[in-house]
Amino acid sequence: MKKFILLFILSLFISQPSYALTLSNFQTPESFIVDPEDGSYYVSNINGGPLEKDGNGYISKINPNGSIVIQKFIGGKEAVLNAPKGLVLSGKTLFVTDIDVVKGFNKENGKLTVTVDFSSFSAKFLNDLTADSQGVLYTSDMLTNRIFKINPAKNYEISVYSNSPELGGPNGVLFNPKTKNLMVVTWTKGEILEIERSTGKVHVLKKGLNGLDGIDYDASGNLYVSSFQKGEIYRIPLYGRGTITTYLGGLRTPADISYDRKRDELLIPSFEGNTVTTVRRK
Repeated sequence: MKKFILLFILSLFISQPSYALTLSNFQTPESFIVDPEDGSYYVSNINGGPLEKDGNGYISKINPNGSIVIQKFIGGKEAVLNAPKGLVLSGKTLFVTDIDVVKGFNKENGKLTVTVDFSSFSAKFLNDLTADSQGVLYTSDMLTNRIFKINPAKNYEISVYSNSPELGGPNGVLFNPKTKNLMVVTWTKGEILEIERSTGKVHVLKKGLNGLDGIDYDASGNLYVSSFQKGEIYRIPLYGRGTITTYLGGLRTPADISYDRKRDELLIPSFEGNTVTTVRRK
């Protein structure tokens, strides 16, 4: 019996995630992603109010081992950012949402390459970004319950992909590689949704959660979702169709998380803690 208890305790210890990298001195970090090609990291810093057009925002770049941080890799006089939030890499371009525009930058030199203006759609709070397998972009507008589609192949043409109160304050978005559908986590309703590509029907996969922010998946198809308000990150197998468990707790405002599938690490920005952390799965 004692041997069984010892082995059980040991298995729990081994299965716990370990913190691999923690860096501080960021300014309201919202999104934290990795470049799968070279292992570099990018962090969007709001550095002010999420809706303020103050020109204070910027994007940091971190080298693969975390030893060098270019604090303001993008931002300032040459490429004004106000309140940058969601980040996604598509090819050589780093895209970021910024209140009512989406901007694209060369990931190597930080130069602005494209600005996608949403003024004709009266966008209010563009939040997260994701890309499908064809490089088509999707972005959430949390305050208007809309999700937009941006097609780079058609001169960055904008269209409304989904528009419904069912979206419940859409925040994090993700392209599901298995179903080819768009997944959404909601801020006000606390739900995990999947939008059927062929019909536009919104399916509720999980509900009863609170203030959801980021979403991503690992190489095994486990979904990770952050609750900004509760300071928790949930893990759900089968791309959100399995049983939900609390993967991490006691966090401070985990925002737009992402997953580094090469290193098998979860990337966590602390919005109010001004830190970014990577957590290695064991």
